[in-house]
Amino acid sequence: MKHLVIAVVALAAACTPQRRIDAPLPAVDEARISHPQHARVACESCHRGAVRPGSDDHRPCDDGACHRTAFTGKPGRLCEVCHTRVTAQPLTAPLKPYPVEDPWQAEPTRFSHRRHLDPAAMENRVGFHVTCTDCHARIDAGLARPDHAACARCHAPEVALGGAPRMADCTACHEPTTRQRVRRRLIHDDLHFDHTRHRTDRRGAAIRCETCHTQTASANDHRDHAAPRVESCVGCHDDTDRTPVVMRMRICETCHRERSETLTSIAPRNHLPLTERPLDHTIAFRRDHTEAAERSAARCAGCHTQMSGNPKQACDECHQTMVPADHRITWRELDHGTEAAADRERCARCHVVEFCTSCHRQRPRSHGMATAFWNDHGRSARLDIRPCATCHSESFCAPCHSGAAPRRSR
Repeated sequence: MKHLVIAVVALAAACTPQRRIDAPLPAVDEARISHPQHARVACESCHRGAVRPGSDDHRPCDDGACHRTAFTGKPGRLCEVCHTRVTAQPLTAPLKPYPVEDPWQAEPTRFSHRRHLDPAAMENRVGFHVTCTDCHARIDAGLARPDHAACARCHAPEVALGGAPRMADCTACHEPTTRQRVRRRLIHDDLHFDHTRHRTDRRGAAIRCETCHTQTASANDHRDHAAPRVESCVGCHDDTDRTPVVMRMRICETCHRERSETLTSIAPRNHLPLTERPLDHTIAFRRDHTEAAERSAARCAGCHTQMSGNPKQACDECHQTMVPADHRITWRELDHGTEAAADRERCARCHVVEFCTSCHRQRPRSHGMATAFWNDHGRSARLDIRPCATCHSESFCAPCHSGAAPRRSR
């Protein structure tokens, strides 16, 4: 009897229509909601007020005639847009939470950091100027961008600041033709970064936002506001007066949750000051650097791009003024032909075709009248025809050798 009651309860739970989801769900992955498919719907129909609808509030979709029927029965295809799984299983929640694929996203907006961080222009238009922390008030909690509430302090209709766009006009900030959110990773998942620990340095001196975010003040577009480059960290973290030794860039755990197996004990070049060489750059590295460059050219470029503008210039600084160790005084006359035949790719690393033809298009010195090569070339050809074939084809020899027997070499 007990098992029968459980079965009846389970069957009733499976058949009962789910009208609303009362239990709150985790934050919605709004990138899964297609704005282009809602292009004909007025922005304020969903975005009522300054706060964006959250995952525990289905009213923007449920109200009106748009999706009402999808919320009156069992979870269906509409629910699958946001939820990872939609199944009406007995005694279990029919909906699984929203997926968290990539929390770092950027809105397709016309926001300009340069305009907002220009003191003279801001004071002229609205009577005061703003700083980074006026908008990024919650920056200490992580990398969450300011929400509509932060914008509302200046742009809400009731504030009525002269010269400031009104939030009632969504298209003043948002691009109506590209409403789909843009996926962009601001910082690597492996990093743990705390803004609260970067308010002051070891000496107690304040750290300005511009110290790390060097391009923010000149950024016209939100896409220009990328994460700081690693090189901007080196200036402070290599200075023991500003940063404790235990927070040096050579200690991977300073910033990384998990050490990368590819780094082993050698920090990448962009983690070190320009005046310092990596640990593997020993005296013998000059001899072995070719193999290292072939394994990972990107690692070389991490340093040499900064020092020389681009990797090619970095190589040319030495390779255009120095020759390999085996290019001895006899290299041109005796060795280079044999070596080129054995490994042409090695020659091509430095020499282009025009470099070779500038010499090989000229008559060799051995072909001069003083050496009587005209009479003796047959003997040389019989010993080894390959040097002849380097320049001469069969058609070149045929005009003389196709008729009467050639004269015997002396």
